Amino acid sequence: MKKITLLLVCLSQIFITHAIAAENIKTKTVEVTSRRILENIQNIQANVQVISRENIQDLKPNSIPQILNQLGGLTITGTSLGQFNLGATVGIGSYGEANINNTLILLNGQRINPIDSASVSWEMIPIDSIERIEVIRGSASVQYGNRAVGGAINIVTSEVEKNYNKVSASYGSFDTQTISALMQTKSNDILFTISANDQKTKGYRQNSSADAQGMNARLTKFFGENNIFIGINASHRFTESPGGVVGFVGEGNRRAAKWNNIGSFFEGENYVVNLGGILNLHSKVKLETDIFYNTSKLLYEEPARANRANDNIYDRWNLNFSPRLKIDLSKFGDLVTGYDFIHAYGTDNKLSNAKLIDNSIYIMHRLPLINSLDLNSGFRRQIEKATANDMPTNNLPTSNKTAQADAWDIGFNYKISQSEKVYIKYNQAFRFPNIDEFWGGYPRAFSGALLTPQKDQTYQVGGDFQVGTTKITTSFYHTYTSDQIRYDSYNNKNINDPFDVKRIGAYLSTMSELNEKLVFYTNLNLQDVSYTEGPNKNKTVPLSPYLTINARLTYKIDDRLSLGAIVNYVGSQFYAGAHDLYNNKGDPADPYYEWAPGYAINNFYKKMPSYAVTNIYANYKIDSLDARITINNITNTRYSAFGGMGLPETSLGVLTYSPYYYPSDPRSVFASLSYNF
Repeated sequence: MKKITLLLVCLSQIFITHAIAAENIKTKTVEVTSRRILENIQNIQANVQVISRENIQDLKPNSIPQILNQLGGLTITGTSLGQFNLGATVGIGSYGEANINNTLILLNGQRINPIDSASVSWEMIPIDSIERIEVIRGSASVQYGNRAVGGAINIVTSEVEKNYNKVSASYGSFDTQTISALMQTKSNDILFTISANDQKTKGYRQNSSADAQGMNARLTKFFGENNIFIGINASHRFTESPGGVVGFVGEGNRRAAKWNNIGSFFEGENYVVNLGGILNLHSKVKLETDIFYNTSKLLYEEPARANRANDNIYDRWNLNFSPRLKIDLSKFGDLVTGYDFIHAYGTDNKLSNAKLIDNSIYIMHRLPLINSLDLNSGFRRQIEKATANDMPTNNLPTSNKTAQADAWDIGFNYKISQSEKVYIKYNQAFRFPNIDEFWGGYPRAFSGALLTPQKDQTYQVGGDFQVGTTKITTSFYHTYTSDQIRYDSYNNKNINDPFDVKRIGAYLSTMSELNEKLVFYTNLNLQDVSYTEGPNKNKTVPLSPYLTINARLTYKIDDRLSLGAIVNYVGSQFYAGAHDLYNNKGDPADPYYEWAPGYAINNFYKKMPSYAVTNIYANYKIDSLDARITINNITNTRYSAFGGMGLPETSLGVLTYSPYYYPSDPRSVFASLSYNF
C-alpha cells in the first residue's frame, strides 16, 4: 500500500507542476444518475467518471468497448474481439474471468447484462445515439442490486432537446466498413430520436468476419416538467469464431483458426422495449418509473462436429419494473427509495432451462450535517427465487432455491467547492449466480445445487480535486470478497470459492489543460488482487494485472486541424485456470500421471506478458464535415488480452492440458467522414 501511495503522490506532483501557474478551469454543473435520479455529481459519494458526447465524437470509435477502454481506461477482454469488439467483456475491479458478472452495464438506468454468461449486445446501441457514459468505480449494489459489485456503467442516450442530424462512414483494414446515421427532431413538446448503424469486417484471423446492425429509437412527450417516453432497441449480429491458439502467448499460428472452429459462427438477435416517465407528484416529490422488456436469441454452429451442428440455440428474456421516488426533505436532505422487480427466463435447445424472479427494495438518504458535509447511507434487500431444470437424462433434473442478499452503504461526503469534494465510505455488495453458473462443461452437466450469493465488503476514500488547470479524480479501496463465484477449470464447474480474496488498490484519473491547445488525460489503476488463505494464499488472482494505464494527448493546431494519441498499458497477469491446474498437477509416481495437468504443462505460473498499444489520429474539420485518419496499434504490438489454461481439444477426440490465448489484432488504418446538419 505504501508503494501505491508513493506512486500516486509522485504522479499528482507531475500534474501540479504543469498546472500550478495556470488559471483555474471554468467549472460547470455536471449531473449524473448514479443514485437512480438525475442530480449534481457533487452529491455522489463515489468515484464517477463522465464520458461526454464531445469526448466520443473526438475519438470516432468503432465500438462502445473501445470508448470505455480508450476514454475510460477500462480493460476489455474477449475471445474474439476483432475490430468491433463484439462479445467484449468490460470489467471494473479485477474479478478475472468473472469480470463479466461483477460489472453491471446499464442502458438509461436499466440493466442490459444477459442473465447468463454471454456478453452485452453492444451493437444494439448506435454510438451516435449516446449522450454520455457514466462510469462508477466501486460498488453500486445499493443503487442497482445484483452484479454491480465492481462497479456500474450507465450508457445514456440522447437527452438534448434540439434538432440534430448526422451521417458518418468509415473504411479501413481487413475490409472493415461502418455506416451510421442519427436524426433527432424537437417539435413543440415532442422529442423524437432515431439512430442506426451497419458494420462489416472480414477480420484479421481466419474465420473472424463479422456483420452487425443496430437501431435505437426514442419518443418523448413533455408535459412541463413531466414526461412519458417509449424507447426501442434492436440488433442483429453474425460473428465467425476463430477460437483460441494452443500454447503460451506468442506461440503457434496467431492467424489460424482452431481446427474445430473452422466454419463456426454465432448469429443472434436482440430486442428491447422500454416505457417510462417522470411525474412530479409535489414540489418536493418526484416519481420515475420504467418498464423494460428484453428478448434475445443466439445460435452457435460448429460444422466440424457433425453430430453437434445446429444444436446450440439459446433463448433468453427478462421483464423489469422499477418505480422510484425522490423526496426533498428540506433541511434533512433528500431521500431516494424504490422497488425493482425482475422476471427472467432462459432455455438451451429447450432441453434445459432456468427461471429467476427477483424482488428488491432500496432506500438512500443524504443528510446535511454542517455546511458542505453530508452523511450518506443506503440499504437494499434483494430476494431471488431460482428454478433450474436440466436435461431429462440427468439424475437431478430440477433444483429450486430462494436466496437473500443485502447491500448497504454509509459514509461522509464533504464538498470543498463547486468542483471539488472528498468522501469516505464503507459498503457491502453482492451478486447472485447467473443461469450459466448453474451448469458446467459439455454436455451441460447440472451441478445439482444452486450457488450462494457472493459478498464483497469495501472501505473506500476518494475525491475530486482542482489544481490550476488540472482536474484529479482519485479513490483508494480495500475490498474483501467471500463466497466468490467463479469457474473451476480443473473440475469443470462453477463454485463458491471457499477462500477469501482481498483487493487493495487505487484509481487515478486526471485532465490537464497544459495550454489552450494541448490537453493531457490519464486513467491509472494500481492494485493487488490476491487470496488471503488456502493453497493460493498471497497469490494473485488470474487475469488481474497489477497495473493498467491509459494516457491520451490531444493537440488542437487550429479550428480545423487537431491531432491525438492514446496509449494503453496492461501489466502481466496469470493465465485463467493456472491455480486450479497447479493445485491438481498430479504426482509423477502416480501410474495415471500422464493424464494429469503436470504431465503436459511445465510452467503453470508463466504470466501473460504485459503490453502497450498506441493509437494516433488526425482530425480535419470543414464547416459541418469532419474527416479523420486513425492508425490503431501503430507499433504493431503482438499481444493477447485473454488467455487461460485448461483441457482444449487439439484434434478430434484428443484432449491435452495446455495453455491457450486469443490474439488481438495487429496494426490497422481507418479513414472516416461525418457530416452534421
